[in-house]
Amino acid sequence: MAFWEVLRFWRRKPAVQQPDAAMLAIAEAISRNLTALGLFVDSRPYGRGFFEIKASTSSKLITTPDGTEASGIALLLAGAYEPPSLVFEQINSLQRGLGRAMVEAVIAGVKERSGAFRLLRVNDLSPRLQDGRRWWEHVAAAHPEFDWVITHEEPFGSAPRT
Repeated sequence: MAFWEVLRFWRRKPAVQQPDAAMLAIAEAISRNLTALGLFVDSRPYGRGFFEIKASTSSKLITTPDGTEASGIALLLAGAYEPPSLVFEQINSLQRGLGRAMVEAVIAGVKERSGAFRLLRVNDLSPRLQDGRRWWEHVAAAHPEFDWVITHEEPFGSAPRT
């Protein structure tokens, strides 16, 4: 092998891993559904096993819980988890009904490839409602076709919510 061929071989970039086809289809469906709600959407694959999706009413893609600037949602499609999971990382809604609409848009996208993601995870820090249950408990009850893992852990360094 000539010197230039060796040099070209060593400078070659590693092959980019393409995302799993089912996960790509779900990410595209979720992104489409969130865009239809009038949200700005950013969807990025991370290797073959992960997709991160952020959507917001702000072009800055703000998804801060309890934020006062914008409504938004952040998700992780974790195909590399066992079992593959969809993780609702953050959600904030300043407009009544938009939170539910965002979640329904995500769930509709997941259903486009039935069985790819059966486990849905969320850390529910919402206050208890009049019936004693939290908001995500109502969402889970409306979608028993999924296995739900709902935690109630405060983020590190946060004051407890009342």
